[in-house]
Amino acid sequence: MWPEVEAVKSENRRELKLTGASVSERIVKNGGSLDDAVYQLSALNLLHVNDTPLDRISPRIDSLPHLQSLLLYRNKIAQLPATIGQLGELKVLDLSGNRLTEVPGEFGKLRSLTTLNLSFNQLKKLDLSALDRLSVCNLSGNELAEVPQFHIGDVHHLTEVNLEKNSIVALPEDLTRQQILRVLNVGDNKIEQVPKYIAKCAKLKEFNLKGNPLKDKRLLKLVDQCRSKQVLDYVEKNGYQPPKQTPKEIPSTANNGQQMVLPPNGAPEKEQEEAQLKIIVRKATASAPKVTFTQEARSARPHIVLCIVRSFPIANLKKFLQLQNTLHDTECNRRQLATIATHDLAKVKGALRYHAAPPAEIEITALGSAAAQGKVTAEQYYADLCHQAELLRKEKKRNTYSGVHKYITLLTARELFAYLSDEEKVISLPPLTNCDETKVSATTTDLLLEVTSSVGHGPCVRVMNVLLERMLLMDVEVVSGGVAAATEQPPAAGERKKKSKAIAKEAAERVATVRYDRAVTLTVEQVQLYDHEGKPHSVFPGKGDLCGDEAKRIVVEMA
Repeated sequence: MWPEVEAVKSENRRELKLTGASVSERIVKNGGSLDDAVYQLSALNLLHVNDTPLDRISPRIDSLPHLQSLLLYRNKIAQLPATIGQLGELKVLDLSGNRLTEVPGEFGKLRSLTTLNLSFNQLKKLDLSALDRLSVCNLSGNELAEVPQFHIGDVHHLTEVNLEKNSIVALPEDLTRQQILRVLNVGDNKIEQVPKYIAKCAKLKEFNLKGNPLKDKRLLKLVDQCRSKQVLDYVEKNGYQPPKQTPKEIPSTANNGQQMVLPPNGAPEKEQEEAQLKIIVRKATASAPKVTFTQEARSARPHIVLCIVRSFPIANLKKFLQLQNTLHDTECNRRQLATIATHDLAKVKGALRYHAAPPAEIEITALGSAAAQGKVTAEQYYADLCHQAELLRKEKKRNTYSGVHKYITLLTARELFAYLSDEEKVISLPPLTNCDETKVSATTTDLLLEVTSSVGHGPCVRVMNVLLERMLLMDVEVVSGGVAAATEQPPAAGERKKKSKAIAKEAAERVATVRYDRAVTLTVEQVQLYDHEGKPHSVFPGKGDLCGDEAKRIVVEMA
């Protein structure tokens, strides 16, 4: 077994990176393949192999069902196994700089794929119409003669397409149906005419045409000298006008066996189901950490709920952290009702224990203090916070505290501090801080969410509901309709009933027509809580714990 593989296996890590001269030598000795033991790491989330003589991927790739990122760039891969289509959780695939001439038909089964890089291969044709969640696609440096087919549906995901350095001669009208497309790079192709309809891509901000043999000399000059907006404005007024297409017929078993006529864009004129936002709750798995709840914790801070969110890449870390700060000040009532903690699940080691002890007996590496302070007792950490708070209050000449210091009064005169620990360390000290070791980062994909309270179980459940809903809504935009009815104010006293009914009807109509720019599913996994005797105590989220929001078209499903 290769040492890198053995280390990942023994440490139960979720990521494997192979690169460098020694790895290349081993691949050559292994006939251009990876160590077979790689395919025994069934829990792997990320496999990264670059700049090696790797020329094949084993059909056993399907034995890595939890892969979310497969980075195999700048190798010598000429063919993909059909089993790659079994990677149902794969979100990021980078096969750039290889020797691919085609991809298998099973490629279309990668329905979770959001980012695809097949640049600098030898692809001549490609159909990506089945990849309905694809957002970023780089196909530059291939031998494509036409723009590949992308998914067309009522919900839109595609934002960035790079087709630079190919042999493309025309831009199809189907591109205008990618309603949130922001970047289109078709530089260094064989395009002679740019059709007017390209200007219909309302969200298009970057449009690169440089290096094409454009017949319109004025446009050629604009492309070299001006920004995308000026180019698109010119194309809208002076672009090539293709001849009108006649409606085409397609076979249909509906409508008494008659042919169904489609408009020129090829889209059937029918109502499609509105996009929905879903929270899918799955039962606790064997790989989830076991959590015990001690009697001491029950006396100090008696309420806790935990759950796991799977496959949640954090695109904007700052936004995610700001979300928690906002909820602490609002839903948690400045942490007096409840406290939120989020952890990178991959950094949590083994079983968890929710306990309470005198602060002098608890040691923690507080969030953000690993380098400056390292591990200290909770007693020392709390004393330092109190001291810093008083210094800052006097310096700012205020009567109140700010930042984390505003929460120190919540532990005044407490003999026992509650904490959550794994088998190696304390990971949370509510209501003050998390540990630095399990903090979330831009590479986090699976999260452990924690909400604790000294007030009651209800506030924990309510805060967790809001947290999950806000996470679901983090990266979506409303493209039509609205959710105003959810915050609609009642009519002022004395207004006529007729007007009140009209307002209510209009608000209801807006709710019914709200649509988002993409469909998003948040996968939540239950966490089982055990009492101090090891007996099952409770599970969250159970039936009825999470509720949808009709106004925002959010539904909850128990899988």
